[in-house]
Amino acid sequence: MSLPASDADRGMSPVVGVTLLVGIVLLLAVAFGGLAFGFTERLDDLDSIETLDEDECPGFRVVSYEPPAFDDVNEQLSRNNCALWLRAGNVETDADGRVTRWLDAGPNGFHATQPDATVRPTAVAAADTDIDHAAVDFRGTNEDTTDPNETDGEVLRLDRDVSQLDVDADTGLVIAAVVRTDSFNRGGTWTVGEAGVDGREFSMRTCSTYSMDTCSVGGDASGHWRAQHWGTEDVDFESAETDGEWAVLVHAYDGETATVRVNGAPVAAKSVDLSLDSNRDVQIGRWEREEGDPYWYYDGQMAELLIFDQSLTDEEVENVERYLMTKFDVST
Repeated sequence: MSLPASDADRGMSPVVGVTLLVGIVLLLAVAFGGLAFGFTERLDDLDSIETLDEDECPGFRVVSYEPPAFDDVNEQLSRNNCALWLRAGNVETDADGRVTRWLDAGPNGFHATQPDATVRPTAVAAADTDIDHAAVDFRGTNEDTTDPNETDGEVLRLDRDVSQLDVDADTGLVIAAVVRTDSFNRGGTWTVGEAGVDGREFSMRTCSTYSMDTCSVGGDASGHWRAQHWGTEDVDFESAETDGEWAVLVHAYDGETATVRVNGAPVAAKSVDLSLDSNRDVQIGRWEREEGDPYWYYDGQMAELLIFDQSLTDEEVENVERYLMTKFDVST
């Protein structure tokens, strides 16, 4: 005669089994429902991607959604990882608070350096700015002269030429920076490439009232800029938002057109033909018209600078701008 089975031997009751099965189905629906219902929207609408990792290049490396991970979204947004990212406050200084290295927070370690103590810019603490973020202060004094001894200022050098940034005529180039200009004196915020050689310069400088300045303006030069493309079409523009105020400035080249954007809005564009390969170091805070010409130094502060080694879509540029404008509380 057999004995009754104990509770442990009887197995799972039908009611419990059905309950667990329903629970598993619901969990799978939650986990994969995003793929079925939200994937396309997230892919196309960058406004919905708000979770950015500040330890990665802004706008292009998003924290994974779990569940699901949306790996395809992350791959799309991270494919344009920045070639250079000089992040606010990420600097090394000497005993006098002058910047010896602005450290690259991007993947390449292309630090901007200055071994010469006499031309180092000054580190500004976040508490001493009106954007609650640290900045680098470049002081430039440029006289109306062709004598290099009558210009003075501060500069950082990348010690990497353009080709080492993986930039060439086919890739395109995008530079985005957060700047506050104190005076418009012909100074350069950045010089990429080889000034004085046709099509090999990609620089941004302020205009001035100097008679020798080809983009000179009558009266007050405040707000006047030139995106310099040596030997081809330059892009001159005026933006009151950049006069003594923090602004997000974007300079882009997609292989056919050079464009400039200020605080998320396009301000100028021209068709240009650039060959961006060069053996010249990238300079930050200085512009040199051509070899042997005086240096023209920027007079203002810079909080952050990014270089992307290829052209970006409009949506991708806007995503970078949103990141910078939100971080530094810059309004349109």
